[in-house]
Amino acid sequence: MASRNNSKRNKLANLKRILTQKAERLRAELQAVDKDLEHVTATMRLLHGANELDNVAKADKAYYKQFDGLTQVEALAKLASDSGKNRFKLGEAARILHQAGLVKNPKNARTILFTAIQRSGKFKRVAPGEYELLPNTNIINNFVIEQKPEKVVHNIFRTGTLK
Repeated sequence: MASRNNSKRNKLANLKRILTQKAERLRAELQAVDKDLEHVTATMRLLHGANELDNVAKADKAYYKQFDGLTQVEALAKLASDSGKNRFKLGEAARILHQAGLVKNPKNARTILFTAIQRSGKFKRVAPGEYELLPNTNIINNFVIEQKPEKVVHNIFRTGTLK
C-alpha cells in the first residue's frame, strides 16, 4: 500500500513539474507577444500620431482661447455649462484653467479653485471633487449673474451694461 501511495505521489509530482514547465514556457511566449504588440503600437503612433497630436493641440488652443478675459469663477461656470450637465470635476478644471492661463501655479491650482468656488456661492458640491453650477445662476455674455430676468432686462436697458 505504501508503494502504491508513493507511485501516485510520484505521478502527481511529475505532472506538477510538467505543468509548471508548460506554464513558464507560455508566460515567456506571452511576454514576447506583449513586447511585439508594444513595438507595433509605438510604430503606429509615430506614423499616424504626429498629425493627430497636432490637430488635438490646435483644438485645445482654440478651446483655451475662449477663457481669455474671464475670471476664474466665470471660467468654472463656462466649464460647467460646456459639460452639458452643469457639472465639472475640480482636477479637470484645474488642468484646463492652468492651460488657459487663469491659474499660474499648477501645484496649488485645486486649492485656488476650491477657494474661488466657496467664496462665489455659485456652485454646489455633488461628489468628492465634483461641483455643479447652481440652477439660479447662468452665463450671459461671459458674465455670471443670478437669474432674475426682470432685473437683468431693466439694468441692460437702463444702463447698457449688466450689473
